[in-house]
Amino acid sequence: MERKIVLSTDKLNIPVKVNTPLGGSPKRIVLGVHGLGGSIQDQIQEGLAEEMVLFGSAVVRFDFPAHGESETDDFILQDCMDTLLEVARFARNEFEDVEDLCIFCTGFGAYVTLICLDELRQMPGNVKLVVQTPSLRMDRSLLNMTRKTEQTFRIQEEHILRSDRPLRVTYDLYKETRQHMALENYEMPILILQGEADDYIPMDDIYNFRRINENARLVIIPGASHRFLEPGAWDMVLDLTRDWFEYEQVLLCDWE
Repeated sequence: MERKIVLSTDKLNIPVKVNTPLGGSPKRIVLGVHGLGGSIQDQIQEGLAEEMVLFGSAVVRFDFPAHGESETDDFILQDCMDTLLEVARFARNEFEDVEDLCIFCTGFGAYVTLICLDELRQMPGNVKLVVQTPSLRMDRSLLNMTRKTEQTFRIQEEHILRSDRPLRVTYDLYKETRQHMALENYEMPILILQGEADDYIPMDDIYNFRRINENARLVIIPGASHRFLEPGAWDMVLDLTRDWFEYEQVLLCDWE
């Protein structure tokens, strides 16, 4: 069953979709966090919801500000952080008897999740985390996407990224990302899924992230690009994600 709501706060109106399994209480909550330019109805989020519900999970997805059906065009990092935390609190309250909050996040969504992780872990229950192609140095990613240096970005303070919805990337957003680093040790089990042929996320960042997070596991998906559109790549992501949310372990060999 799927229902769509708008979660309202003093500052934000957040489009949310909730999918629940037919019959019985859900085994876990899966929070889907989309990437830059994505939405609750992009291929990754729709595929995640369909698969996780089949295995007895309640799935909660949402649109970041300036994405999808969000009412605002203002793309502000703090608002994205507040949105994620508000939706996580909603999910916990909606399914208060479910112990595990399992988060599947990709790209920019992984970055926001990581910098909010301390607050997420202070909520009741357990947090289990899968990060797909995480943008660990978001400041550098914004420069790469806009094809600017910091100096030229300062002069031309706004750039439009073309996606399903035009996205205004500002110099103020860049400065916000400079204040929040995600390449840190989080001291909890994390599954990192990275495409072997990803030309967007620097592999050095992924390797460094794994090195400093002893409790993490890294699986590199053979032949997969940033969006995992290659045949079989997304199926592998879903299989690995299910195993991690169920057992917090994977059968494939971890990168060493």
